[in-house]
Amino acid sequence: MRTLISSLLLASSVTSYAATTPATTSSPVVTPTATTVAQPSIVEMETSVGTITVQLNWDKAPISSKNFLDYVSSGFYKNTFFHRVYSVPDPKDSTKTLIKIIQGGGFDAPTNTQKKTNATIVSEANNGLHNSIGSIAMARTSDPNSATSQFFFNLTDDSSSFDASSTSTGYAVFGTVIGGMDVVNQIGNYGTIKTAYSEGVPFSQIFDCGFNFCMKKIIIDTVYTSNVIDTINSLTRVTINGLGSVTSLTKDLNCTNSSSTTSKTCLVLKKPAGADISLIATPAKLYQFQGWSGDCSGTTTPLVLNTKRTDNTNINSKTNNNNCTATFTKIGA
Repeated sequence: MRTLISSLLLASSVTSYAATTPATTSSPVVTPTATTVAQPSIVEMETSVGTITVQLNWDKAPISSKNFLDYVSSGFYKNTFFHRVYSVPDPKDSTKTLIKIIQGGGFDAPTNTQKKTNATIVSEANNGLHNSIGSIAMARTSDPNSATSQFFFNLTDDSSSFDASSTSTGYAVFGTVIGGMDVVNQIGNYGTIKTAYSEGVPFSQIFDCGFNFCMKKIIIDTVYTSNVIDTINSLTRVTINGLGSVTSLTKDLNCTNSSSTTSKTCLVLKKPAGADISLIATPAKLYQFQGWSGDCSGTTTPLVLNTKRTDNTNINSKTNNNNCTATFTKIGA
C-alpha cells in the first residue's frame, strides 16, 4: 500500500504535492552555510481562523528551517492561503482516515496565482524526523530536491507513507505544532472545492456576493517569530486592514492604520496569561468595521478577549499569545 499511495501522490503536477513550483534544470539547489547567530525557533502563523504555533527543529532540519524562516522574514506568506486538503480513507475501514494533510504557502489569495519563489533546497527527508500528527514538512514535486516555499501539516500519522525509506525519498519534516493544532484540524475539516490548481481548496464560509455566492478561503496573515514561548505572560498582537483604529479599554494599546492599501501590525500588548482585555475597533470616516479574524472572531466591539488560550496541543508547551486582525472596508464598496 505504501508504494501505491506514494505513486499516486506524485502522479500529477496539479493534484499532488507537485503543486509546488516545478523544479527545472536551471534552478540551483541551495545549501545554507552554518551560522553562529541564534535563529528564531518559534513561528506563530496567524490565519484568518486562528494562530498555528510551530517549533522549528534547527538541529535536524537546518536547511528546511532556514528556508522557511527566510520566506517568513521576507513577508512572502502574507496573503497566501491554504490551497489544498488531501485525504485518503482507510481501505480497511471507511470511517477512518489513512492520510490527511493541509497544504499552503504558495498561492496569492487575491489573484489565485502561484507566487515566484526562491531557489530550491536540498531535501532533508532522511533526518530522522517523522511525518507524525502535528508535524510540518516541505512540499515538493517528484524531484526530492525541488522544495521551495510550500509546506504541509500532517493531521494523521503519515509516517508510513511520507517518511524516507529504502523504497521512498520521503518528505522532509522540519518542525512540530506546539499550539493551534485545533486550528490545523479545523482547516482540515472545512468543506473543499476543486479548482484548476488543487483538488481540494478549503473554505471557512459561504456568503452572498451579489448574484453569486462567495467562498472564504483560509488566508495566512502576519507571521511572527521568537526564540522562546513565555508561559507566564500573554502577548496580544493586532493587525489592521483598511482605515481605522484599535484601542484597548485601558488605553495601553492604541493603533491606527492610515493606509487603505496596506495593513498595519500594532506593537504587542503584554498581560499576565489569563487576564481579560477589551479591544475597541473604530472605523475611519467613510469606513465601516467588517469584523475580527485570527484568534478573535465576530463583529463585536468592544471585544472582550481572554489571554489564556485553551489549546491542549502539548501540555508541556503552552502558547497564550493571541493574534487578531481587524478589518475595515469602505462604505458602499
